[in-house]
Amino acid sequence: MDAARRSTLAAGLYGLATAGTASAAVTAGRPTTDRLMLSANALQQLAHANLIRNVVNRYCLYESLGRIPDMLNSFALSLPDVQIDVGFGLYYGPDGARKFAAVTGMLIGDTSTGVFRKGAMNVFANTTDIIEVAEDLKTAKGLWITSAAMTNGTPSEGFNSRYGYFRRAADFVNLNGTWKIWHYMTYWLINAPVGRSWIEADVVEDNLKTRYDWIPENLKPDQPSNVGIGPLWSWRPDRPVMQVQVPIPYRTFAETFSYGAYR
Repeated sequence: MDAARRSTLAAGLYGLATAGTASAAVTAGRPTTDRLMLSANALQQLAHANLIRNVVNRYCLYESLGRIPDMLNSFALSLPDVQIDVGFGLYYGPDGARKFAAVTGMLIGDTSTGVFRKGAMNVFANTTDIIEVAEDLKTAKGLWITSAAMTNGTPSEGFNSRYGYFRRAADFVNLNGTWKIWHYMTYWLINAPVGRSWIEADVVEDNLKTRYDWIPENLKPDQPSNVGIGPLWSWRPDRPVMQVQVPIPYRTFAETFSYGAYR
């Protein structure tokens, strides 16, 4: 569905909700006050939250299928401070987002260039979503817990399979009626080889030694990953769980926090 149709759908839901609420108010003999308008705006926020949920789920699917251009198009490439950090390091700005997409293509393949990685597969399941759309409908925030099963490698070199959980945290921006990912971070919780427990000492040690020296120089991140991001910050016995800010209702982005490293 294109942006115009999505906007029409959201407007339609808003109109139906407004009409239904107004009818109920009249039937009850109550005037349509500012409280009614706030209720209608809240319903419009819910409609947009569903669009945002689809943006994240679609992003995950494109990544797992190696549809790199489609995955890249999930981000707000027209904004100078679009940011992505999933553990490779912080990628900043539109050029950084393109480098991040290219690195992802190295791992899973890039169907747009005819590169298919035999046996490479990522499976993600997004759960417990918390999505807050700003009252002005211009930005939004989301937080998910994601279960992950990852298979990397090649038939000639062999494969390694891992599983885990992490928190997806993102800011979103509404650009001409289309929601895009603006700031995107993943805070790791559990990371272990399949068949092993994340609390085993050598598994914890391996996570601490995670390196990304296989990334070509021209695709290196702009900065190291931030605190809490990547396998390095998976479970350890000597520290508490990493705290992440939880989205709460807000009016405008100027009045809330940012998941981005820089604002």
